[in-house]
Amino acid sequence: MQFRERRRVIQVIRTVYDPALKRGRSELVGKIDKAAPAVTDKLQRSCTPEELSDILTYLADRHNRLRNEAVRAGAETLPAQMREAAEYFRTHRDDDARAFATDIRLAWEELKTALRDAGFSKSKVLKKAAERDKAAEKAEAPMPPVPLGGEVAAEPAKAPPPAAPVRKPRTRKARTVPAASGEGAATEESRTDAPPATRPPAV
Repeated sequence: MQFRERRRVIQVIRTVYDPALKRGRSELVGKIDKAAPAVTDKLQRSCTPEELSDILTYLADRHNRLRNEAVRAGAETLPAQMREAAEYFRTHRDDDARAFATDIRLAWEELKTALRDAGFSKSKVLKKAAERDKAAEKAEAPMPPVPLGGEVAAEPAKAPPPAAPVRKPRTRKARTVPAASGEGAATEESRTDAPPATRPPAV
């Protein structure tokens, strides 16, 4: 048997062999209301005893699965609900609050017994919470410098400040001396340490 959950119903499907197709095909046997899952008389008449057993097994497994999911969701959301209840009792002292407090006290005693029986006593739970908080603090702490070759890695050297720009010395322009007379008057530039130009001998 196959079961397909739709929005409001569970379809019960049987696979039968079709000689014309030479393969199995799906056949809808009946439907089960998801809001009130039960085997109706019509569905029971349409099923063999083996198929009926499959349907009852499926419904039992589905009921247990949904219940376990609901119980887990209750335990998961209980801390938030308890904090909201604490806020309620800080501001309410009427008859309704008294009735709620009575039910909560009774349920709280039952919950504490279940926690102890499961091995979650108060001392163990608080110790685990302290260790978890300490581990979280260590994870957030900055990491120390990693040693390199047995020594602590030094911080990277800071770049030296840029040197002041060097000014070039001023160069004086060579002054020309006015010619004394005639040709070949020497200038100040011609009076340098450079060797005098030589003329080739006359032939």
